[in-house]
Amino acid sequence: MEKLTLKKAIEESGKVSLGNTKMPSTTFAISAKHCNVGGKLVNVENSTCSRCYALKLQKLRPSVDTGWTNNLFKAVKMIEENPKLWAKMQAFQIERGCKKLGVNYHRWFDSGDLQSVAMLRAIVLTAERTPEIKHWLPTREAKLVKLYRKEYGQEPSNLVIRVSATMISDKPIAGHANTSTVHRKGETIHGKECLAYRTNKNSEVIEAQAFKDMTREQKKEQDFGHCGDCRACWSKTVENISYPLH
Repeated sequence: MEKLTLKKAIEESGKVSLGNTKMPSTTFAISAKHCNVGGKLVNVENSTCSRCYALKLQKLRPSVDTGWTNNLFKAVKMIEENPKLWAKMQAFQIERGCKKLGVNYHRWFDSGDLQSVAMLRAIVLTAERTPEIKHWLPTREAKLVKLYRKEYGQEPSNLVIRVSATMISDKPIAGHANTSTVHRKGETIHGKECLAYRTNKNSEVIEAQAFKDMTREQKKEQDFGHCGDCRACWSKTVENISYPLH
C-alpha cells in the first residue's frame, strides 16, 4: 500500500489549515457559496448569515476563494467514492497539525457548512480516528443532523455539533443538546456568552466597562478577538453559546 503523505492527503481530500493566532485549533473550510441553508439565509435580513464574513473574504481574496472551493469539491468527490479513506486523510492532517500547534482541538467549517448526511458521517469517522482530539462542528443544517442521528445514532463524545440559530436574537433551536445563538447589545444572553470580543492577545478578558471606555487605538493595540483560555465551543457540557453581533 502506498505510504500516505501530507501532499497526497491535501491533494485528494482537501487541506486542513493550522487556523490562526486567535483560534487554538486546526480548521477545515469549504466554500460558503455552496451552503444549503446558509445560501438562503444570506438574503434574509437579520439572519445569522446576512453578514457572512466568509463570503466577503472569498470576494476580497481570490486565493482564499480558490482554496475553499477546491476543498469543497475534493471532499464531496472523495466522500462519495471512499468516505473511510477521506476520513483517514483528514485525520492524518489533523493529527499532524495539532501536534505542530501543540493543541488537541479541531474546528470544522470556519467557512461553509455540511453538504449531506454522508459528509457528516465522514466527519464522524474522522473524529473516531482521532479520539484524543476534540472536534467542534458549527452548523445551520439542523435537518441533516437529525437525519444522521436517526440513521446512525449519536456522534462520538469528542465531537460537539452546535446547531446554530438562523435569526439574530432567536432562542436556541430546540431538540439539540448543543446550540449557538447571536445576540445584540443589551439583549438576553442564552447560556454562555462568547467573550472573544474583549479577550486580548495575552488571553486577558477585559471587564465590560473597561472595554467600553477604551479608545479605538487602545483596542487595536490589545488586538481583541482571541479565544484565550476558553474552549467552551468544544465542550458538550456547555449547552448554548451566545455570540455578540459584530
